[in-house]
Amino acid sequence: MVTLRRPVEGLTTGHRLECPAPRSTTTSAPPPPTGPGPVPDLPIRIDQGHVMLTEIPLGPHGDREHIRGALRDGSFLVRSTVPESLLDEAHGFLLAFFALPSEAKADCRVPGGNGQSGYAPPQVATAGKSTTADCGELFRWGSTLPAGHPLRVRFPARYPAPYFPDHLVPGIGSALRELHGRMLRFQHDVARTVGGALGAHPDYFSEILEDGPVVNRAIWHPPSDPVPPAGRARAAEYRDPDLITAQPRATAGGLQVLIDHEWTAVDVPEGYAAVNVGTVLDRLTNGLARAAVQRVVAVPGQREGRLSIAQFCHPAPWATLAPLPVPGRVERPHRFPALTAEELFQRSVYRMSRFDSRYQPLEPPAPFGVAATAGYARRGPRRPGDRI
Repeated sequence: MVTLRRPVEGLTTGHRLECPAPRSTTTSAPPPPTGPGPVPDLPIRIDQGHVMLTEIPLGPHGDREHIRGALRDGSFLVRSTVPESLLDEAHGFLLAFFALPSEAKADCRVPGGNGQSGYAPPQVATAGKSTTADCGELFRWGSTLPAGHPLRVRFPARYPAPYFPDHLVPGIGSALRELHGRMLRFQHDVARTVGGALGAHPDYFSEILEDGPVVNRAIWHPPSDPVPPAGRARAAEYRDPDLITAQPRATAGGLQVLIDHEWTAVDVPEGYAAVNVGTVLDRLTNGLARAAVQRVVAVPGQREGRLSIAQFCHPAPWATLAPLPVPGRVERPHRFPALTAEELFQRSVYRMSRFDSRYQPLEPPAPFGVAATAGYARRGPRRPGDRI
């Protein structure tokens, strides 16, 4: 059992609610760092039994070609700066939330949340290329901008107010806000490291990420009885429509990444985070960094549920995404036209909404000089001539 720093009180009877401790995955990984030390320049690969993911060091001292190789894989490991105790605490609060009755959780849906705030129930239809339903429940949160900020005025649907059910799980808001901020600082460190390996200015990615609509998402796949067949998809394959995505360890296995045309099982060890390349970074590097294709499947004999947390690091909507010149690389014809981050995001959400009704196309941004007040999701597909 896991002991929370902030006790979670019973929801209706006043009893103290305890949550299962997350599964440790430290058997084949080196221990997390205990303090400053020399940054290794040699390639490091961590064997998780099923796959060896490349690890990249944070900071400007890593080998450039080694980091570029990790970007070509699409998914790699980084020693996390997020305290493990905070991750455990967030897991405990989220498990308490997902254990609530369906009626209580349904009241935590956020009108106009646009897939970026509040609760979403399991999806009963299939998603993407999957032939089975996605039974995962979602909870999303982030931060917001001041009311007069030009990004919030221009793109209100991208900046919904965060929602935390503290009235049901006391203390959950404080823990999730802290986790969001710690993960965001970690992702900026990763982005600076990646930018240096690509020959960009150290602050280039920080500039396009400034005030971006970064979203955390927790997904809970409940226990299965009977045990599902090994390899059955719990979440269909997908790519993230962002710059990078950080995923600390989950409470159970099942994550797979497509590497060299083969599905490869990945378990993130304690003290690390898996970082996935998103479609934004793919476009910015003209395909040098390859957007990770990932899915979640049932593990043989796995009866327990699976809780995972990811943070999606989106550029500011007004950022223009044009390929960067990469020193030492033979220039190729540009594969992608230049788009704004908002245009790419709108297109990605539209495509997802055709398969999964939890992702609704967003309202188009307000014209400059017009105060936008509505941030509610549009229902149904876009019509010809709709502006994105």
